[in-house]
Amino acid sequence: MLPNARSGIAAVLLVVAGLACARAQVVDFESERAPMVEIHDLWRFQTGDDPRWSDPKFDDSSWSLLRSNQPWDGQGYPGYRGFAWYRFQVVLPADHPPLALFIPAIYGNYQVFAGGRLIEQLGRLPPEDSLTFSFTVGSERLIPLPGDLTRAGGPLSIAIRIWINPRAPKNALGGGPQAAIRIGDAALLDEWKTLQIRSGFWSLFATNILLLVYLMAGGAGLGLFLLRPTEREYLWFGASELANAAFGALWIYEAFHAVDLRVFWALSDCLQAASSVCFLFFLVALLKQRRSSIYWVALASALVAPFPALISIGSVDVALITSAAVALAVLPYLVCVLLFLFFAVRRGSLDAQLLVGPVGLSFGLGVVERVLWAAHFAGYSALEAYRQRLDRLFTWPFPASAQNIADFLMQISILAILVLRFARTRRDEERHLSELEAARTVQQVLIPEEIPVIPGLSLQCVYKPAGQVGGDFFQILPTPNNGAIIIIGDVSGKGMPAAMAVSLLVGIVRTLAHYTQGPAEILTAMNHSMLGRSSGGFTTCLVLRCDADGKLTIANAGHIAPYVAGKELPLENGLPLGLSADTIYAERSFHLAPGQQLTLLTDGVVESRDQAGALLGFERSAALSIQPADAISRAAQEFGQDDDITVLTLSYVGVPASALTRVPAMPESR
Repeated sequence: MLPNARSGIAAVLLVVAGLACARAQVVDFESERAPMVEIHDLWRFQTGDDPRWSDPKFDDSSWSLLRSNQPWDGQGYPGYRGFAWYRFQVVLPADHPPLALFIPAIYGNYQVFAGGRLIEQLGRLPPEDSLTFSFTVGSERLIPLPGDLTRAGGPLSIAIRIWINPRAPKNALGGGPQAAIRIGDAALLDEWKTLQIRSGFWSLFATNILLLVYLMAGGAGLGLFLLRPTEREYLWFGASELANAAFGALWIYEAFHAVDLRVFWALSDCLQAASSVCFLFFLVALLKQRRSSIYWVALASALVAPFPALISIGSVDVALITSAAVALAVLPYLVCVLLFLFFAVRRGSLDAQLLVGPVGLSFGLGVVERVLWAAHFAGYSALEAYRQRLDRLFTWPFPASAQNIADFLMQISILAILVLRFARTRRDEERHLSELEAARTVQQVLIPEEIPVIPGLSLQCVYKPAGQVGGDFFQILPTPNNGAIIIIGDVSGKGMPAAMAVSLLVGIVRTLAHYTQGPAEILTAMNHSMLGRSSGGFTTCLVLRCDADGKLTIANAGHIAPYVAGKELPLENGLPLGLSADTIYAERSFHLAPGQQLTLLTDGVVESRDQAGALLGFERSAALSIQPADAISRAAQEFGQDDDITVLTLSYVGVPASALTRVPAMPESR
């Protein structure tokens, strides 16, 4: 807060130097004796350009008189673009503190001359050119007056040379000063400028709040994507929000700094296009909608919108500020996004139903705003009052537009929807993981941890599920006559349903083994138990009984036939379990000679797939079948595991020849 000594100075902040019409272009700072004067008087004005007009001795009495705190457009020079000069004089006291000029917004690039000397320049003037202007505190200038020019007191001639490119729209802003210029104590004017900056910051409070929301939403979107990288909607939402944040930061920067408007508009439009494209990708990923013609029109509109501004960077022959055509360029994008949401709602998308309200409000206002801007640029002033009303929907406790409020509500709504969606997905995922853990526990109980010792047999088993819970199963059950019953199978599907089906089958097998050792009888009982329980899937299974003398009795329900010496055993394949109550399973008997190995596989070996998509196949599986179980499993995994892999090998060690019972000889080939 200023000390009491400054209170009196603050009381005269709005004092205006009253000047007679005869001396309209002269500000008598000496007679006013105020520490700061706001100039509302008449200045000399002339269009065109001549370097002599900065000379204090130049006679400007023939020039027009214009108000110094209003654009020249409303004072007889409507739509004028090009060079123009203002001149006025300041009568200084002989004894004064350091003095300065405070120049608020001037539409156009300009130079300020004091006593014929150039003391300030904003933007480039021909032959170089730019349009450096901001109707905010960014264009305000505090210009110290040179001490050697003010020390002697007396009149000081001030000339302002202004340039506006003739290609600039003539209905955007009036040329020249937009508010009153101040002159006075340099220290006091510096404090005044600080107050203006603070006031400007407060006027942008809604934009600052939105910038904070964009940054938070963008960070949240990217954070959710890192937690769930397969769900790209979080990535595109985060990218869209960060582009919005950069867009808002650019406008805030422009409010406090003078910028080249061609570069500013190009960068602004590119950031807006990036945000639009990412938001479109976000909607497609979130709503799982196909890329229809509406999508492609929206994408094209978003990508084309920044082109006029990009072209204007390299050519002063292109309009330098957004025109009616540019204002309407992004209109198809807004309309198509609304249609995209509408059709998604009609298809019953819950996320679209939640989004259509906030997005519809924001994008609908965007459509209205751009139509009003286009009408303004096209010269239809009757609608300007409505546009200004939307632009200043309320001014307390801080200025905010209808679009600011709609954008804020949309960002908060989308972020809330995504967080709730993430929580819902996470909850479903945790429930699924719990089910998988339960299924895995069930499966661990059902898969034998240790291979039983069977006299005369050497057994090896390898089980490699493709996921946490697989559908493969096997059992090795010793029989009273020093033989074994071996069951291997594959239940279609994964997770808890597969685990429960396996538990049912294993329970049936273990119960039946007490009453019968016939493979066909066991398969028949398993088939009846699975009727109506497959839920559209199927189960393959092979039951094998190996007696102490090497005799094999096998029945098959659609499973891969065993391999001996690299060849498939010729079996009659019955239907998989649970498909038909009338299925009859046939048995075949073979003799396994001492030292021979029988290999049982599930289709996870045969269906292993390399990076090119080629299958391991039956021929290579048959060639691998002569190797130990762990070597077969490892080869299938290295080739490219795509399903559960189960390999079981049985080698007959042999018994005395007197104990053998003659059975059909093992065929050499199919």
